Amino acid sequence: MDLSLKDKILLVTAASRGLGFSAAKSLVAEEANVVICSRDESSLKHAVDMLGKRARYVVADVSKKEDVSMLLDDIKSKSGKLDGLFVNAGGPPPGKFADLSDEDWFAGFKLTLMSAIRLTREALPLLRLSDAPSVLYSTSISVKQPIGNLLLSNALRPAVIGMMRTLADEIGSDGIRVNAICPGYISTERVKELFEASGDAEAAENHITNNIPLKRLGNPDEFGAVSAFLLSPVASYIHGALLLVDGGLYRGMM
Repeated sequence: MDLSLKDKILLVTAASRGLGFSAAKSLVAEEANVVICSRDESSLKHAVDMLGKRARYVVADVSKKEDVSMLLDDIKSKSGKLDGLFVNAGGPPPGKFADLSDEDWFAGFKLTLMSAIRLTREALPLLRLSDAPSVLYSTSISVKQPIGNLLLSNALRPAVIGMMRTLADEIGSDGIRVNAICPGYISTERVKELFEASGDAEAAENHITNNIPLKRLGNPDEFGAVSAFLLSPVASYIHGALLLVDGGLYRGMM
């Protein structure tokens, strides 16, 4: 399917690896022009080498206000507009309530919620210059059901969904679509690290896959393809939605 993304300009944050990279890869495959960012320049260079000539990078830490402003200023100066924004910041660290300090909570707040707020705020003027603007927030299945030992994610990611749902009302009349994609267990370094944190990575992975109706972890390319679709003009009447990419792991009715 042609997603009508040819020559569109999209920003994908935290995209030197993992789910962000998968989203960028799918967008480039649709002949979009993609700007990626992360904190690690060497990883970004490697990612751009793999993505090809339609990709470029900006070194930026999206948990820092000044970096977000610099990132969007760079896009404004080089491109003049933005057609799509994929908001991604990786996951906050694991931990149970008794293990987490105030500093952990504040760091998670800046990484997960404030990055989404600031990226959206800075991107809106550029998105308004597009004929098919879209924002996609990458969250987690944890917005539907809590995940053990991931209290920060369980508490902070639903706030991003609350913002997205409200923005759907506030900016929908501007023609700017907003949606959220919520991955379950996708085979990334982040998920492998979570399995290892359990003390028995193999047992942890087996436990999860046995509970997934498709009986396997997701492939990053599967996540990337859905992300590209939701950001594309083909999804022009999908707005304010929350889509799970989890192999059927979440069994709730709503």
